[in-house]
Amino acid sequence: MHQYLFYIGDFPVRMYGLCLTLAIFLAIGVAYYLAKQDGRWHEHVVDIGIYGGFAGLIGGRLWDVFFFDWAYYKDHLLEIPFVWQGGMAVQGGMLAGMAAGIIYLKLHKIDWVEFGDIVIPSAVGKLMKKCVYGRRRLFLYVSFIIFHRKFKNTL
Repeated sequence: MHQYLFYIGDFPVRMYGLCLTLAIFLAIGVAYYLAKQDGRWHEHVVDIGIYGGFAGLIGGRLWDVFFFDWAYYKDHLLEIPFVWQGGMAVQGGMLAGMAAGIIYLKLHKIDWVEFGDIVIPSAVGKLMKKCVYGRRRLFLYVSFIIFHRKFKNTL
């Protein structure tokens, strides 16, 4: 895969950024469709997607900075926002995006477990994107569902 897809003037459009943006939009679309079919909370899906998407981008960058390359960035703090010079970590993106979504749902008094049961198939796509290999992705999905069913009333 080529790093640069094309240029708009001097601005490069990078393949990874385009794929990441497309993935966020498609996940929001699938989640909206599933929530609309269920008849609950579909009006919140786009807002959660926007907040979760931005939080995921920030979380992915911060995870990469603090856990993978802190030796460099501790002396170059002003370069932390320069994502084009560094990287992003999917772990931080998923954690920050989920945290933003849960905070949004709590503020709007929506049960995040019930909401997750409706839109979880859009999150499964991330696991199947080859970020997680082998049987572990099935284990993660099944564990997530079991966790929701077992602790639904205690969280």
